[in-house]
Amino acid sequence: MLPDTTELLLEQSTDTLTIWFNRPESRNALSRTMADELTAVLEALPQSTDIRFVILRGKGGTFCAGGDLKMFNALFHDESLSADALRERVVAFNAEFGRTLEAVSQLPQLFIVLIEGAAMAGGLGLACIADVALTTADARYALSEVTLGIPPAQIAPLVARRVGLSEARRLLLTAQRFDGREAHRLGFVHGVVDDAAELDVAAKALIEQARRAAPGAVHLTKQILAASEHLDGDALVQFAAQRFADGLLGDEGREGMSAFVEKRPPRWAETGT
Repeated sequence: MLPDTTELLLEQSTDTLTIWFNRPESRNALSRTMADELTAVLEALPQSTDIRFVILRGKGGTFCAGGDLKMFNALFHDESLSADALRERVVAFNAEFGRTLEAVSQLPQLFIVLIEGAAMAGGLGLACIADVALTTADARYALSEVTLGIPPAQIAPLVARRVGLSEARRLLLTAQRFDGREAHRLGFVHGVVDDAAELDVAAKALIEQARRAAPGAVHLTKQILAASEHLDGDALVQFAAQRFADGLLGDEGREGMSAFVEKRPPRWAETGT
């Protein structure tokens, strides 16, 4: 069961959950409440076996403008906090955002990010860990933290993994702005369309194609990809072989083999209608 939310809007249609950032008046800047709610939803999703696809996008024509700077500024004027207490609160908040990013990496579902308007700072960080990210051509991007006197602490490693260390250095250290087409060229996103209407069409087509994939096999594949970042040699060979056995000897593997021999679609491909 998914938690109640106030700054996120959750919409489920058959096997697809759309999570909407719902603070359009602030260009969907990440408040503490929004970040906490997103983490809670993401951590509940592995138990939601009726959901195969998760889409993250923003209301009001903007994906996410990054962290809520007004929240940070308010901390500076909170006279009840000592210097040590202030530091502890800032560290805790930033670490919580890291927990949000980790929750995304643990999702068994296909995780899709749809970007229009802007994806700045932490908002772009979320796009970096999407299984598939799509954007409109005119969306605006920037890793702007250093212009505010702060480092992009939690997202710097994600950017480096997404586009390579050389491009990560250039973008993170200079805070250059770029559009959706450049985001596609760099590798932040996997597809670019002209406008929001085409974004909806592209997302629908993506999910229809992805529905051919068995949900359990998707989860196992994501586990192997994640393991490849910290295992190598025989340890990775054995991990992948164990996941292969889990799939082949499980219900999905048996159904997939039967469907292939009988020349019919597997059962999971017929759901969601």
